Amino acid sequence: MSMVWRFLKRYWSLLVASLIVVLEVYARGIPFEPVEFQHPARVVWIMCLIYTTVTAICLGLIVHSWQMQRRFTRNKWRLVFWTHVLLFPALTTIVLGLREIQVSTYDLSLEREQFQHLHWYAGDVKDHLIWLVPLDIFLIVIWTIVALFKNKSGRPTPGPA
Repeated sequence: MSMVWRFLKRYWSLLVASLIVVLEVYARGIPFEPVEFQHPARVVWIMCLIYTTVTAICLGLIVHSWQMQRRFTRNKWRLVFWTHVLLFPALTTIVLGLREIQVSTYDLSLEREQFQHLHWYAGDVKDHLIWLVPLDIFLIVIWTIVALFKNKSGRPTPGPA
């Protein structure tokens, strides 16, 4: 019983953040037909606020999980590994949030200048950040392979395993 509590104490925020990312990806697959409103700009701002809030909650949980890993990890190499593991859902959430902001402001960017700037800035930041996600996955895989080979050689490993 104490092992389960120790596991939950250490990983609860990572589990909740991962669940938020999965729900966010699943929610994007649900067809949504926009309703005609009198003030479409107000709806866009509300949707942008919702996406920003979900991203901020997920990032807060990931920062909490990183602090827990920092507290319980004795080896600096493992802490670097966990940092890369936690960077993946953080970057994914940021890229998905920026994508939704960009999509939400597309139609209104043709009418109003403020939405045009928001649309293009969100797109530029998203285009730059999207390259970090596969790079982070590549680093996690390489780090794990190196740690597994070091374990098979019989030497103590400074890596993540």
